[in-house]
Amino acid sequence: AQEQIELSQSRVTSSIRSFFPQIMLQRRFSKGKTKFGASVDEEEYNSEELGVRVIQAIYEGGGTRGGYKYNRLMMDAAKYNFTKTKEELYTKVKLAYYEYLTLKMEYLALSRAYEKVEKLYLKTQVEYKARAISELDLMESKTFRDKVTNLLNASRVNLDFATKKLVEIVGVYGLEDIPATVSAELPTDVPEISFTLQDCVSFVQTNNLDVKIAKIQIEMADTKIKINRAKVLPKLYLDGFYGRSGEAFTTIPLELTASWNISAKMSWGLWGNSLNATYSTDKTEPTTIVDASKRVETTTLDIQLSILDDLQYFVDAKESSIGKKQTISELIDILKNSRLSVEKTYNEYLISLNNAKTLRQEITLKERKLALMQKRNDLYEVPTVSLMEESWQYAEAISSFTRAAYTNHASVTELERLTLMSLR
Repeated sequence: AQEQIELSQSRVTSSIRSFFPQIMLQRRFSKGKTKFGASVDEEEYNSEELGVRVIQAIYEGGGTRGGYKYNRLMMDAAKYNFTKTKEELYTKVKLAYYEYLTLKMEYLALSRAYEKVEKLYLKTQVEYKARAISELDLMESKTFRDKVTNLLNASRVNLDFATKKLVEIVGVYGLEDIPATVSAELPTDVPEISFTLQDCVSFVQTNNLDVKIAKIQIEMADTKIKINRAKVLPKLYLDGFYGRSGEAFTTIPLELTASWNISAKMSWGLWGNSLNATYSTDKTEPTTIVDASKRVETTTLDIQLSILDDLQYFVDAKESSIGKKQTISELIDILKNSRLSVEKTYNEYLISLNNAKTLRQEITLKERKLALMQKRNDLYEVPTVSLMEESWQYAEAISSFTRAAYTNHASVTELERLTLMSLR
């Protein structure tokens, strides 16, 4: 993306250069033979021309200005594409970080839950040996222990993968290179954003990079139409030369004298045809020359009309017109899809927010309930198997909460990418 910006900048610089005259250092040298009248004798001669030539466009129907504007728009589009690439990278990093963060919290919470369930399972084995519970109760306790174990193992595998993905995306050797800490406790709440759905939709229409790029492409298509229309407007150029020139027989020292010429050129595209006209004046100070009739001052008018030599004009006109219609259609589609994406993502944010809040309350209630059941279990008022069942439900609530929290983070991150706004 950075190379595209540099390329666009080069195009802009090149188009700026076209506003200024072309300056050329010119030297022409020739050698030939001539003879006078019916004489069979031939004489060799030399001629040389040395000077500076300048060509300046006076009026080009707006083609040069249109080309400059087109290249500037192309550079703006390249900058937006560069920003879009960065934003997409930021989004990948944030999503990977949030995934790692929530899975790490889940793993720590499930590890604590597993330790408690493992102790309870050992307790049921003791109770079974003491014939305080049946074999069916023991098998049921083992099932609850296995369920929590499966949750913990799945969380460990997901955490390992999330860690590798985060390290890969950030481009570091390990997590120690990322200055981020993870709380050992689950968050007590999930923060809300302070913008409504209507706010986010309005942000998309003004800030979304795809929308901005599409608008620039419409301007580029419109500029291309103007550049093509400039072909049917007359173009005027001035071409001037000043220097020294001369010719002489090889037996005579060559002496150069002052010489200059100036010409006005017109080019006019006539809807598939082209008209070219040139009016020029040349002047050379008299000097000793080969031919006594050498012209020292010349005025020339040259007019050419080419028939159907520029049919490409009609192709370009049709192509640019279709291109503009396509870019307008693409902008409409982008706006429509962006609005739908924002609404879908915002709904996911609301759903995940409500789910996360409800599950967090459920976790708090289950923690209190487990503490109470633990005390009653110590007094043999609540069976250990019932306590293990509640512990398994507690572990499932933790897993569901972390998934809802990640979905909430992911939806907010996607909203920030679409709106190019910091929402919380």
